[in-house]
Amino acid sequence: MSDLVTLSVYECSEFHSMGEVHEGIKSVDEAIRVWNSIPPSRMNGIKSIAIVVGEGWEATEFEAVVGKTMDLEMLRYYSDITTNQEALSLVKELREKIPDIEVVGEIPAQQEASAVRPRHHR
Repeated sequence: MSDLVTLSVYECSEFHSMGEVHEGIKSVDEAIRVWNSIPPSRMNGIKSIAIVVGEGWEATEFEAVVGKTMDLEMLRYYSDITTNQEALSLVKELREKIPDIEVVGEIPAQQEASAVRPRHHR
């Protein structure tokens, strides 16, 4: 069974409890709509869109969009994201659908992602 993949939108990327929190979003279009609906006049921080793989305490969350930046270099530290095709598709879709986003780096190659996985002893 594959992990659940959703999106979250935060009014404040650093302290999620400051301001609006929207979790369990199923589509990129909905996440962007919610992200755009947060008014700058009452913003408590830099808004973000995160990709979440899994649920509860076992979930991995990657903040794909922070402000107007998408830092793809950070993906190298999130093997749960880079090894999940649905999560990678959401990253690519966010990049395509937010035209004025500044993209830093590229999505790591699969070989790099698999090198991050822990090795098993013989």
